[in-house]
Amino acid sequence: MNKRLFLILGLLAILAIGSLAQTFPSQNQSGPNLSIRNTALELDMAGILEADDDDDEIASGKSRPRVVKVRESKVKSSVLVNVGLVERTAFEILNQKRLERGLQPLVWNTDLFNVARGHSQNMSEFQFFAHRGLDGKMVSDRADDSGLGNWRAIGENIAFNRGYQDPIAKAVEGWLDSPTHMRNLLDDKWKESAIGVAVAADGSYYFTQVFLVRK
Repeated sequence: MNKRLFLILGLLAILAIGSLAQTFPSQNQSGPNLSIRNTALELDMAGILEADDDDDEIASGKSRPRVVKVRESKVKSSVLVNVGLVERTAFEILNQKRLERGLQPLVWNTDLFNVARGHSQNMSEFQFFAHRGLDGKMVSDRADDSGLGNWRAIGENIAFNRGYQDPIAKAVEGWLDSPTHMRNLLDDKWKESAIGVAVAADGSYYFTQVFLVRK
């Protein structure tokens, strides 16, 4: 059987393929805590923190992480990946995209890196692909749990791919091809960021980028 290539670039309300983008205002701000998620309908509704591709769940505001169902690979990844190099390379490429558009580069934040790497590792270990973790927590919760306080806004992009020679390029390409993800990446309000990557035994790459604005 020919090798199957997998690329997930976004979980949409209509198409369950793709990458996910999310932005939270601080819970200390007045008004409802809104999450802006990448869906076909650009949903921006109070109370919906993670829209699923199930219509009933979108309507009710419920959500669950989506399990990435992939067949067990007969050939495990034989290449030892320098994950730190992958993370820094992706970060530098995305900063270059900002510079090309006249924006300031994002400053690498180690605390954000720990949040991003942790979420990618969880997705890799438990084989799911979603902003909401299996514990029900979102990026804002994970940031607070890590001790990251005094933030005004926080955002997150995630991506997954497997079977490509250049997984970094595929993740970056997928984000830049998505208007909502690109808006997150090129938003001039963001000042700090980090990318965390995890690589599963079958060669699947999980990318998480977290953005932050302090008060």
